[in-house]
Amino acid sequence: MTLEVFKKQPLGGVDRRAMVGALAERGPTVAREMLEKERAALKPSGAQIPKDVAVIILGGSNGITRGLAVQLLFAEKASVFCVHLDSEKMQIGPHHAKAIAEAAEKEGLVAKFFNDDATKAETIERVIAEIKPNYRAVHVINGIAAGATKRYKEHGPTQVKDLDVAFDVVLQTPDFSKAENIRKVGLVDVEVATDVDIERTNKFMGTSSLLWAEPLAAAGLLAKNESVVAFCDYDYPPDDPVYAMGPLAGAKKLQRETMTQIRERFGAKTARLCYPAVATTALGAIPGGLLMCGMTGEILAERGQLQTIPELSFDAMEIFKPSFASEHGEIRLDNDYQATLPEFYKRRDALTAEDVPSAFAKLIEVTGSSAR
Repeated sequence: MTLEVFKKQPLGGVDRRAMVGALAERGPTVAREMLEKERAALKPSGAQIPKDVAVIILGGSNGITRGLAVQLLFAEKASVFCVHLDSEKMQIGPHHAKAIAEAAEKEGLVAKFFNDDATKAETIERVIAEIKPNYRAVHVINGIAAGATKRYKEHGPTQVKDLDVAFDVVLQTPDFSKAENIRKVGLVDVEVATDVDIERTNKFMGTSSLLWAEPLAAAGLLAKNESVVAFCDYDYPPDDPVYAMGPLAGAKKLQRETMTQIRERFGAKTARLCYPAVATTALGAIPGGLLMCGMTGEILAERGQLQTIPELSFDAMEIFKPSFASEHGEIRLDNDYQATLPEFYKRRDALTAEDVPSAFAKLIEVTGSSAR
């Protein structure tokens, strides 16, 4: 059966004017309530972060890196400095950052959000100047996700199967908690990247860790055999028509090469934090991403293995434990997810318009119950 071709709209086609109004009216309350709910379930992981060591988190104030900040601050009692550029009017990130900073201050914890471009030299200098007088060393987690979700010229344009899913107007994440939110399955276009797209992707997602490691080392803040430099990674299938055949793959290759340089030049412990596809704002922009997230989420939910971002963030704390061996180079948070892929491909290829939303019944049930 031929599938409909539809345009992949930013944030699921949310009306921008309505979103701005909803953010202004409800953003602060939603951010505080979400944080309060998460904090009630937090527990320390046993990560050992001394009081004179700070954690710098780059990118993404509304997804995995936010989850890491919450775990580090309120469960591990670490000092956290987050750097990510968000629109005060158009994005939930600043509301999350303010809610986190206010809660941290009440507990006497250190949490600071720099609403700046994390790849600019002046931003890096400003953060280092703030940290240097009070801390002996730092850890860095790079979660910058600002790449072109397109293909290299030699592969040409294509179309991929994807879902049209409604987004939460305030949280700005795909909402699988209601059947009516999973609107249809169809085909979406994947364009060819320009030279500017490639250059920008390489800068943000390929070499940005080194942009920080060099000046941090010069400032004496990368402690040999102690400081951890990690990046949030998605281990895509080798034949993925978007990830494997465009700037995202090139940037991830650069990022992995950069990690080797950082380990060899500065003696830092380096790690890839390998995550499954989860329902974040960034995922919604990737052609095929919502189908990958939704269908693997359905399979994981059926198997009782579906994890939330807070649960994944807890598991990621392994990188801060003495037992973490940098030579392994990765923390696999996606083993269950990777194990779903054979079943995912079978279901994806068989999925028709008539199967939506019933094919996601367990995911709707699980996410719906957790949202209440």
